[in-house]
Amino acid sequence: MINHLDHLQELGVEVLYMTPIFRANTSHKYDTVDYYQIDPSFGTKEDLKELVTRAHAKGMRVLLDGVFNHTSPDFFAFADVMKNQEKSEYLDWYYIEGFPLVREWGKKPNFKCFSYFGGMPKLNLSNLKVQDYCIGVARYWIRECDIDGWRLDVGDEISHVFWKRFRREVKEEKPEALIIGEVWHYAPDFLEGDEWDSVMNYPFKDAVKELLAEESITVSQFAGRLGFIRGNVHTDVYPVLFNLIGSHDCPRFLHECGGDVQRLKMAAALQLLTPGMPMIYYGDEYAMEGGRDPDCRRGMVWEKSRQNEEVFGWYRRLIRVRKEHPALTVGQMVSLHAEDEKGILTMVRSDGIEEIAVIYHCGTQVADLPEYAGLLELIREKVFEGRLGAMEAAVLVLDRKSNG
Repeated sequence: MINHLDHLQELGVEVLYMTPIFRANTSHKYDTVDYYQIDPSFGTKEDLKELVTRAHAKGMRVLLDGVFNHTSPDFFAFADVMKNQEKSEYLDWYYIEGFPLVREWGKKPNFKCFSYFGGMPKLNLSNLKVQDYCIGVARYWIRECDIDGWRLDVGDEISHVFWKRFRREVKEEKPEALIIGEVWHYAPDFLEGDEWDSVMNYPFKDAVKELLAEESITVSQFAGRLGFIRGNVHTDVYPVLFNLIGSHDCPRFLHECGGDVQRLKMAAALQLLTPGMPMIYYGDEYAMEGGRDPDCRRGMVWEKSRQNEEVFGWYRRLIRVRKEHPALTVGQMVSLHAEDEKGILTMVRSDGIEEIAVIYHCGTQVADLPEYAGLLELIREKVFEGRLGAMEAAVLVLDRKSNG
């Protein structure tokens, strides 16, 4: 990762989120054995310190994945329960339903675990000692390596009581630390200002997939989905929702749309130019393929011959436009208009200095838009000719005021 920070900077990345890096016995690392040790396959604590230091020097922030819902069976507390059974001093660290513990493959475990899988026993975070331990881990890595926050795995399966305390203590350690929860459904109850700062926006991902890959909803229905998301969260949260179109848990978007690169580019435009904080899954910027988990977790493609430079250039241009025009990030929504017949969604936003229209053409025929001809088009940096091809987007300056 350290060796590729220049690539991330060139792309325009400002926040780097890594899936679990702590010692575990699997390739996915979501079954933590030791929260205080970096897995040897990734490096050492000193390597993490170097990564964070170098990232900060390039204006990037680093988030770690906090897997506090469950552990590995080899985690010291559960290992003690396995060894000493009902006499273990860590009995109340988990939800044990009977003895002897059942962990045989093919049999239902007699303890609570993630997704009914005995390899990931669920922690009892109503136990203050378990709370102390997990929050101690969160504070330790901020203090030791100056990380910038946490993405919280399976966040909705842990109580509000714990997350309120987690926020208080993490913010004591680093007030500007970012706290992002993983929830696959609408989660406004975690986003009221005293728990998480943001959430992974899976409803957005699903809407983009249904619009562009499955073609099962219209642009007006998609607009309705955006409105529903917006109406479900506080106005301060909506601009920082972690918008994604793919992740390590689901097929890559290019796979979802049958390898259609133009649809991937349109999905990227929706992700990067609608309100929210876009989370680019590594490799999407080069049109990486990947089916269902674990195929979506292939290693990053660094060979130039296997990288799609056209898609990379598209991502760079979208990110540049996003950064150079605050109306697209902090501006107010002036209007959102959908034309199902043409397959066009038009979003107008303003920050008081610029009024900008983002036009998404999700249809398969050429769309004529003479009313916009002659305006400056920001992605391509030229005058808009009033026409969009199939699955094309444009960003147009409607009005620009002097701020001097």
